[in-house]
Amino acid sequence: MRKGRLFQLLCHLLEKGQSTAGIIAEEFGVSVRTVYRDVETLNAAGIPIYAETGRHGGICLMKGLVMDRAVLSQEDRRKILDALKSGGEDSLEPIPASLQKLAELFDLPADEWLEPSFQAPGPNDRIEFLRRAIIQHHTVVLTMADSAEGLYRVHAMPLQVCCREEGWFLRAYCPEEGEYRLLPLSHILKWKPTVESFEPMSFPEEAPKEEAPTARVVVRFPAGMVDQVFAAFDCTNIHRRKDGDLELRRDMPVDQALVNKLLALGPEAGISSPPELRQQVAERARAIYEANL
Repeated sequence: MRKGRLFQLLCHLLEKGQSTAGIIAEEFGVSVRTVYRDVETLNAAGIPIYAETGRHGGICLMKGLVMDRAVLSQEDRRKILDALKSGGEDSLEPIPASLQKLAELFDLPADEWLEPSFQAPGPNDRIEFLRRAIIQHHTVVLTMADSAEGLYRVHAMPLQVCCREEGWFLRAYCPEEGEYRLLPLSHILKWKPTVESFEPMSFPEEAPKEEAPTARVVVRFPAGMVDQVFAAFDCTNIHRRKDGDLELRRDMPVDQALVNKLLALGPEAGISSPPELRQQVAERARAIYEANL
């Protein structure tokens, strides 16, 4: 219980800036004497909390300081931050602002589980499972789907979730194969934790992809398809025509991913150029039709 209360006390001070022993005691359901004992414990661990007496006094977190590295090692600081990220043992889930402040105090990244991106993956059970496994450095067993291999299992050390043009991926090290891999989140069908933990490690830098040849793509959509079109393509490349219709106009690779997007948008997508894209979409649609006769 006490460990969780210490996490809560630290979050409380990060959020409030300053509080009194009486307020903290009432909030956590302990005595004022216990609050001062907790403050002493955190102080002894190298966390700069102090108590001031007097009319304007209270319990404060010293401002403008990064955790004393001589007193608290980077690994100790990381363990405290990880415990807070995952909610501690019996503490409430800290709000993001508190995590960010604590990360700055510890001189550690607050959201290292997720690669910085202009978007974030939608919350779901799979994302929450991976987030906790990455933060707590626990290995996982994943059941993956693949068009060539069918279903297969992967024993992985999850390192980070990242976004690429093709979708969301898990950066992981797979000890049985002895290699780092990018695993598509959409291919993960089942997931479960193991009792094994691993030391934090960095995913190797990815080699830059060779730029695929591009062509000027022009596609017209009815005005009523604005939601579907904006979900499929970057809205900055969609223009409103004078007649109210929407138009995609962009230099981009003419590949299978583009063909699939246009097929998903249905027959209302009017492809003006390039001609080879119109032909590929037609051939794919015909193959789907013939396979379902």
